[in-house]
Amino acid sequence: MLQLPKCLTAVALAAALVPLTLGAQVRDVISKEVSVGRSEAALRLELTGDAKLEISFEDGQVFVDGEPVGSFKTGDDLEIAWRALLGQAVALDNDALSRMLSDWTVPADLATELAAVAQEIDQALEDALTSTEVTADDDEGTVSVSIGDDASILRVLLNSTNRLGLMQQALEGIAGDFKIHVEEDVVIPEGSRVDGTVVVIGGSLRIGGDVDGDVVVVNGTLELLEDAKVRGEVRLADARITKNLGEVDGGIVKLLDDDRNLETEIRDRIRDELRGELRSELRSELRNVTRLGREDDGFSLMSPLRPVIRGVGGLMENLIAVFILGLLGAMAVAFAGGNVDAISETARHSPGRSAMVGFAGTLLLLPVWVLGAVALVVSIIGIPVAVAWLPLFPLAAAAAAVMGYVAVARNTGEWLSDSGYPWTSWIRKSNPIITVFGGLLGLMFAFMAANVISIAPFMGFLTGLLMVAGVIVTIMAVQIGFGAVILTRGGRRREWSAPLDADAAWEAAMDVDVEIEVDPTNDDEVVNDEEGRDA
Repeated sequence: MLQLPKCLTAVALAAALVPLTLGAQVRDVISKEVSVGRSEAALRLELTGDAKLEISFEDGQVFVDGEPVGSFKTGDDLEIAWRALLGQAVALDNDALSRMLSDWTVPADLATELAAVAQEIDQALEDALTSTEVTADDDEGTVSVSIGDDASILRVLLNSTNRLGLMQQALEGIAGDFKIHVEEDVVIPEGSRVDGTVVVIGGSLRIGGDVDGDVVVVNGTLELLEDAKVRGEVRLADARITKNLGEVDGGIVKLLDDDRNLETEIRDRIRDELRGELRSELRSELRNVTRLGREDDGFSLMSPLRPVIRGVGGLMENLIAVFILGLLGAMAVAFAGGNVDAISETARHSPGRSAMVGFAGTLLLLPVWVLGAVALVVSIIGIPVAVAWLPLFPLAAAAAAVMGYVAVARNTGEWLSDSGYPWTSWIRKSNPIITVFGGLLGLMFAFMAANVISIAPFMGFLTGLLMVAGVIVTIMAVQIGFGAVILTRGGRRREWSAPLDADAAWEAAMDVDVEIEVDPTNDDEVVNDEEGRDA
């Protein structure tokens, strides 16, 4: 029974490695023994290739090589068919007996249970009497396969098609005779000579003599002793050399180096991804540590503190913004106090005109920036200027908006100082820097109030209204300040900063001498403006 797996696996391995043809032949019977009695009907055969087979019917049991394969009843159809086969076997010998036993088939009229037992008998006869010869195509050589044990080749074949592909890659282009060893430790002693290619799969190969061909080691080790000589090429597929003291005429080729590098890269990438996922899971677990219930419940120990943290955080952002803008305003007052004064007066005396100019300027910023860059690029001389124009124009626009906002904040600070509110007593108009800081706090008051109110529950609507009011105030302050910067050319022109005196304007309009002449022949009145109107 052990001959069949070795035969089949050898054929499978050889077929996977090189182009081969398989031919089936019937073994010769060396000796036979037929025992027939009332309680026994047995056949014992000795075949070529040291193969043996014993099939016996004893006491209602059917045995194949001593192993029970089924049962029968005395006088049933299975026993009758078996005794008839033994009667034919008594009269035949050698080749005729082998072919008769090999051609025996299960009788068609047997019951299901008896047919299964007969199938076991037929399979045992087929396995023992049939041998498979493995030969290479045409004149390419012969292949001999040596297997360490019955499970060796099964392990090789079950290691997926990658192992078979690896062996095929290692044997590509090699012709001649093959000696294949599967999971065996092979030793070629000193002074000996091996013709053909030696292939070791899953084992070790130690060479002390000569190999008149190639050496292929797959998933194993190779040891070349000092007197070793390989007249062909040494191919290592997922294998390594422990000693390399011998001589190799064809050189040593190591396969799968690129595959190993790719495998290492893939392994490292997978390891990094796993680490990232583990970090994410750990952070998620740490966040859930403080939860009292399930995550879906929406309740945790931090829930009552979240509005406080959110409100305090927003308030701190507002104060930081006031501090930064206040520093910029202090620098503007210190280095360009006159310009800031002109912008502030224009924003205070003409807020409507400044707001309209600011909105128009904001809408024209992008077209002016693009058209200016195009105009400079078109002229060859203006190309260097265009390089500076592209980044400096947005910076200049931002600086103008900040300066205008600071000027409006200064006006707001002065208004708060004159308002007489108790909490504005610290604002002094004599100190422009403190006035700027006070005005910034006034402009940011809606945002700060919204952040403080957001701490209290059920105040979301009021918080939203205050946020909207803060956004509107900020937009208007920026547009008024930006328009004032444009009107005053950055604080250099003061035409728009002078307040309008209504009495002076009325007196100027009335300071006109008018003489009326009446023509008796014409009913129309003629008005002569002798001195003109002093505009």
